[in-house]
Amino acid sequence: MSFKSLAWRALNRTGLGKPFSVLTNGRLQILCFHGFSFVDEHRFRGKLFMAPEVLEQRMDWLKRNRYAVLDLDDAVRRLQSGRLRRREIVITIDDGFHSVLALAAPILRAYDVTATVYVTTYYMTHPNPIFRLAIQYMAWKSGLDIVDLSGLVSGINGHLALRGANAAKFVQELYESAETHCTEEERVLIAREFGRRVGVDYGELVHSKRLSLMTADEVKALRELGFRIQLHTHRHHLPLEPAGISREIADNRNALAPLTDDRLEHLCYPSGVWDAAQWPTLSALGIKTATTCVPGFNSNRTPLLGLRRFLDGQEISLEEFGAEMLGVKDAYRRARRLHD
Repeated sequence: MSFKSLAWRALNRTGLGKPFSVLTNGRLQILCFHGFSFVDEHRFRGKLFMAPEVLEQRMDWLKRNRYAVLDLDDAVRRLQSGRLRRREIVITIDDGFHSVLALAAPILRAYDVTATVYVTTYYMTHPNPIFRLAIQYMAWKSGLDIVDLSGLVSGINGHLALRGANAAKFVQELYESAETHCTEEERVLIAREFGRRVGVDYGELVHSKRLSLMTADEVKALRELGFRIQLHTHRHHLPLEPAGISREIADNRNALAPLTDDRLEHLCYPSGVWDAAQWPTLSALGIKTATTCVPGFNSNRTPLLGLRRFLDGQEISLEEFGAEMLGVKDAYRRARRLHD
């Protein structure tokens, strides 16, 4: 365990971290989750998938420490007007994985909590496992060291090393080539054949929906449980040029509008990639807030199109989670910036 991890643990166990929460008064913490794990997805990608029992630990921590979870609209209004109190937070969930409805929603509702769910919609309208994620997962899951790619994807030939320093790069070349040159139907066939060659059942991924997003009916069901539905682009990509931004927002809105009565005016930047040059176009499109992957608390001076968030994940200990929520890590980051 690192020195910092030991420090977070000591602060939590002794209660010395709690006074730091005074520094968070009037400042908003936005907590972010992604997908949740049915089997071993949390071991495959711990920053993307979390085991349900870890989510339950987080909710129990928040309850024991008397945190109030606010709706995003309400929280932003309180932040701007100076009415936000200590330990009032927002919970957001990115992407819209099937596991949000199947695994996370029952846990959150048991704690009388809901969240804003940012839904990207290409794979909502094409209900297949996310192609690049399926290829990465099957390569990780395989017991093989090398796979023959002959005839699988045009321009990609020879053998692919599934282990070693360059394995991730080679797998990336495979799925990016297929995403560029193949149709969705062709990619499904490629994923199925890739699974056969590496010894992983692609059909099980289809059936279990472990790497799939929610369907339109599932998004609607989640909204009926009280969760807010908001924008995350259609193709999980936000271009820099105004025409591309407008296309992504319009396609995302058109797919989500029939499924919710929410005003679709909040955005999460896909993969946390953003640029202030996008803000005038987003404002013109009626986007009121946009969340980033930059850690830290938000003040009433934080740009609403550049809101900060704490990205939680399987790899973050409960002690580190507590240090982040109480503002200890934020104080540490600000001290480091002053020192640097």
